[in-house]
Amino acid sequence: MTGAALFVVRARKSHGTATYNCPTAEWALRKLGDFQAAGHDSISIVGPDGQSLTEAELRAMIDGPGAAAHKADRVTADLKS
Repeated sequence: MTGAALFVVRARKSHGTATYNCPTAEWALRKLGDFQAAGHDSISIVGPDGQSLTEAELRAMIDGPGAAAHKADRVTADLKS
């Protein structure tokens, strides 16, 4: 039996490395935010396929492919008001 694919979020801490195995992109983004808020260095995110991910790529996975266009439409509408 194989386990579910995980997002792995790692950060270097003063006493070693903290690693979270996150079952979803949302959880990985939350852990990334926790590490950033704590001021940890060298934070990395690895996706289920072993690829390195940026925060923007992780957000795009969560928001979906049409989210950026929809967000731009809202900004344009706000400016017209």
